[in-house]
Amino acid sequence: MSKTKMPKDLESKCKIAIHTATTAAATAGALPIPIADTIPITAAQVTMIVALGKIFDMSISESAAKSIAAITLAQSTGRAAFSGILKAIPGAGSVIGGMVGAATASALTETLGWSLANDFYKMSIGEEPEKLAEAAETLKRAFEKK
Repeated sequence: MSKTKMPKDLESKCKIAIHTATTAAATAGALPIPIADTIPITAAQVTMIVALGKIFDMSISESAAKSIAAITLAQSTGRAAFSGILKAIPGAGSVIGGMVGAATASALTETLGWSLANDFYKMSIGEEPEKLAEAAETLKRAFEKK
């Protein structure tokens, strides 16, 4: 949810973009095949970033969106490795690994989406957005809580 007081219509549009991407990322994260989720999760996040840019009349290129999404990838590397190892275990391991992967992909995508929505809103009203390092710290804290 937005931590910035943005108009309800913008928040509603952001919610749709973020929750659509979060659902897609969680679905990909649940794939029982190790490492197979990376590309679809990143694609969902890139699509979300571009969509959020459009909501705030910002033109975000795919390459810029990929750079932003790379923060999430860096934050999730350890959890993804653990999930991948679990998915490699036949039976229960792949189920548990899929649940861990889905939860991680979902949490990181949601956090990334709202961090960016808040920053894009601040920029749209002439305020200074959070620094990239601060956004990365927000992602890191969210990752550690799950």
